[in-house]
Amino acid sequence: MTTFDWSIEIPFDESNFRNQIPREAGVYELLQSEEYPRYKGCTRVLKIGMSKTDLLEEIQNHFTRHTVANRLSRIRNCPKIKVSVKFAIATTENATEIEGNLLREFEDEYWDLPILNSQRGYSRGQDKHYKG
Repeated sequence: MTTFDWSIEIPFDESNFRNQIPREAGVYELLQSEEYPRYKGCTRVLKIGMSKTDLLEEIQNHFTRHTVANRLSRIRNCPKIKVSVKFAIATTENATEIEGNLLREFEDEYWDLPILNSQRGYSRGQDKHYKG
């Protein structure tokens, strides 16, 4: 399991996190306050992502320009659900690897990816630890 120092959860509100999220490389998770079902089990994780240069800019993109902006907006408009973000600083060189590890660990546990991640799963040949 990938371990490193996650930040505290920060409410997903542009005015709230501008001074709390660094302009550095790293990984992040978008979470909601309530668990939702995956193929196996339930989770709060909506999306696992990364930035090789600027976490703040990458996370801010989720308000307008990101491919998940519309779906995330609908989730945020649900009265009972609060969305938050947490992050961990990484080097430019290992941000992609850490994100990949987090996605694989998530898929191994839930047999699915977070709802706002594309359903890309393992790359060809990367799932050899599964024997049918």
